[in-house]
Amino acid sequence: MPPEDGIIAAAVVVGPDLGHRIQQDPGAWPVQVRPARAVILADGSLRADVGPSLGVDDRPGVARHLRHRQLTTLWKRLDELGFADPGAGNFDRNPNLLVPGPSEVIQILELRRNGRDWIVVDRFSVPSEAEEGSGGSGGTLSGQDARMKAAIRSIAALAWASDSPPDDTVRFPERYDFGPDPWARFRPDEPDDDS
Repeated sequence: MPPEDGIIAAAVVVGPDLGHRIQQDPGAWPVQVRPARAVILADGSLRADVGPSLGVDDRPGVARHLRHRQLTTLWKRLDELGFADPGAGNFDRNPNLLVPGPSEVIQILELRRNGRDWIVVDRFSVPSEAEEGSGGSGGTLSGQDARMKAAIRSIAALAWASDSPPDDTVRFPERYDFGPDPWARFRPDEPDDDS
């Protein structure tokens, strides 16, 4: 059963060199390595977004609402991985201050359960000669914690994120809503058709 005050927040932050490599071909990189942020609140609302400008303290828009069964399954999965207990916390400082190295990935899980908060951080470097597709669902990048990979992938799946990123080549026009017509009060009234 999910806790009444349960919050799960995940962030993936990458260094500038790796970020550039990911932007060149995002489909070649697994979802747990691409920059992203997801927050799952106790009411089941899942806020998620992807992109290089996301930080650890960002609160993205609502992507979907999870059912009770989905929340229960996620907490159970985190229990199985050993993260759903305060003893799993390995970081006791402000995660906003974590700065990745040029080719480094930092994966952050912030959890709240039964009035207790804890943070789990995993960081690893991706060498420049690493094959992009090597960390997909079938493999693990060198130095990557397999448990953290599984947790991030579970959260990403609930946020409808996959190893195949959405096609960003489609450009939609920018549409602005300026609200009601501010000049309407200065225009003459329309004559009635009754005359």
